[in-house]
Amino acid sequence: MNEKGFIKNIVIVIALLTVVFLSQQPYFRENGKKLYTQAKVQVGVYWAKTANWFSDNIYPRVSGEVEQKTAIVQEEITKQKNNFMENVWENIKKYFASIFSKTTGTTVQ
Repeated sequence: MNEKGFIKNIVIVIALLTVVFLSQQPYFRENGKKLYTQAKVQVGVYWAKTANWFSDNIYPRVSGEVEQKTAIVQEEITKQKNNFMENVWENIKKYFASIFSKTTGTTVQ
């Protein structure tokens, strides 16, 4: 790590610790409220720009792929559900056939 980056990181850590310490002090409460209000507005603007960028650039690229994968998944779910129902129905038929065979003494296929 170079010395310039190390010093920069130390200064950032000291600044953060100072803000954390001062934010806990009663005389900083009014300034903290003002700072929070201003930061809330700025973060809101930044968040809106980020959301717009995402919906303009990222969403169109992935939405088609998601729709394709959704169709494939729905098809596979339907296939598995049908297989499950078929297996359950076969087991029920075998169960009742075995009971009928035991009762009548004949074999049922």
